[in-house]
Amino acid sequence: MNKMIFLTTVVLFSITGVKAQINVSKVGSNTINNESEGLFYALPQTVIQVDILVNKVQKVKGPYAEYADQMLGLSNSTSFNSTEYELKDIRLTAFNEPDPTEYYFIQMPVKQKDRKAIELFLTGDGIISGVGIVAQTANNKKQHSIDLSDAMVDIPEFANPSVFERMDTVIKRISLDTTIIEQKFFRKTSSAKSVEQKAREAAEFILKLDESMYNLINGYQEVNYEKGTMEFMYNQMKSMKQDYLELFKGVKNVSGETFTFYFVVDKNNPVETLCKFSISKGILPKNATSGDIIQIQASSLNKTSALKAETEKLGLIQRESHGLYYRIPDKANVAIKIGGQVKMETPLVINQFGVVTFLPYTSIKNIGIDSNTGTLRRVVLE
Repeated sequence: MNKMIFLTTVVLFSITGVKAQINVSKVGSNTINNESEGLFYALPQTVIQVDILVNKVQKVKGPYAEYADQMLGLSNSTSFNSTEYELKDIRLTAFNEPDPTEYYFIQMPVKQKDRKAIELFLTGDGIISGVGIVAQTANNKKQHSIDLSDAMVDIPEFANPSVFERMDTVIKRISLDTTIIEQKFFRKTSSAKSVEQKAREAAEFILKLDESMYNLINGYQEVNYEKGTMEFMYNQMKSMKQDYLELFKGVKNVSGETFTFYFVVDKNNPVETLCKFSISKGILPKNATSGDIIQIQASSLNKTSALKAETEKLGLIQRESHGLYYRIPDKANVAIKIGGQVKMETPLVINQFGVVTFLPYTSIKNIGIDSNTGTLRRVVLE
């Protein structure tokens, strides 16, 4: 899963000259002159990527599970095949993309004598990233990656014949007159082994391995092996024992699955249902009839509430020209709820919860803007 890192880039807006003037209009406000020349830019909005990591736990019953307690004293063996899911982790990552409600148009002055050289730089998505100075910014798109893995669980097979030979003694009596002659011969037949017989053979082999391992580490072997040879022999017998024990205990396999969702924060509707989770089925669509609901909720901390009234007053004043629009972002507590219960909560900067306002349109130069939030980093007013 490839992940892009969004670096906060300070972007510079330089308009040189005395009494440099620009007029910026919001797209959709009907204030853009059809004959005007200029260019467009956007302010960024916050998008939250939610990665839900789920463990898929598969348990497979061993072929000799019913004899595990009787022959080996194993009481915790798997008695039936099952598949369950468990939530391993939930990760939140915030990144930015152009806000479709915050596009603006920079209009060039109609009179040629009033025009100044303006060099504007944008990110690949059209977010303002520099004017007058080339600024390298990281691409702020996230790649959607879902890693779904479905592991196959196999019970190991061992060379253990299913057929055994049985030797029977047959006595044939022949009567000649008054003499009875007994003739003995042997007849060989083959019969299939029962599951119990094969289980008993496997259990006996495990006990023999235990005895051999014990003798090896206590020095009861007849040959004086080197240390490395003894370690190799011991590890091989231990691995073989584990494989045979799986015939009784069963096999447990855990594989990871990752599901990715995207949440565009809306200040008018700050709660969204991502999906549902079921222990028996894993991640399900949000419209599924079963499972616990997984939701994400962004609650504004209202750090910019005092500014909203003032910026609204500025917007009501009829003006012929506006300077550069910028945003003052706000913070929010972002929580993940499962079945209505908060499972995790973290504070994040959310651009949409902030306020958008504008600068004066005259005598402006050296404006620094953060392309991740759209807020001012530096400005000189003359």
